Amino acid sequence: MKILALLAVLVATASSASAACMGPEGLPEPGAMPQPVAGRFVRTADRNLACAVANDVGQSMAHGTKPTSFLPCLRIGAVAISQGLRQVEEALGPPDAITAIDWRTEARGYFIAQRSIPHPYYVVTYQDDVAVAMQLMGPPTEMPAGFSGLALGDTIQAVIDQLGKPSRRCPGKGKGIETWVWSPFPIAIDVMDGHVLGFKVTWITGR
Repeated sequence: MKILALLAVLVATASSASAACMGPEGLPEPGAMPQPVAGRFVRTADRNLACAVANDVGQSMAHGTKPTSFLPCLRIGAVAISQGLRQVEEALGPPDAITAIDWRTEARGYFIAQRSIPHPYYVVTYQDDVAVAMQLMGPPTEMPAGFSGLALGDTIQAVIDQLGKPSRRCPGKGKGIETWVWSPFPIAIDVMDGHVLGFKVTWITGR
């Protein structure tokens, strides 16, 4: 099962590939400024990246009653970083594969049932039954599931329009795949042949 092989790759400690990474040089320029939508990362006028939140949440952050965080934007489709295992599986269903990482941590894979083959799939890493990392990979989904207004199969122009140019482009896991990252945010997008192949979000503590 392909998802098992992917899980094995995900749980391994990745070696640094920064020497092989490139900057954004040569990428197309962003288009019109996107409208901010709560729960999505969005490019700002000064070409930085921001997490848009609802007005009441933003006011609470500004007044110090809630911590300032981009955690509300670390979500893919119906699932989000910091959700519990039960909440994630209420949305995704039972796992198709489980890989133990250590006594506190495991990765679970979930295929998205649809007519096209191969199926897109999630891989969610849990620590103490809390989601601390997740990916959505594969062909376009028939159901709405994406990251910050982007969907699998979108063009790199759509990515740049929403998020701006990445800070680094690194070799991905597979021939012809590039992983785009926006430092210091813990997000990444895999692209191949000018289109989105996958989304990745992480959070060190998951809270």
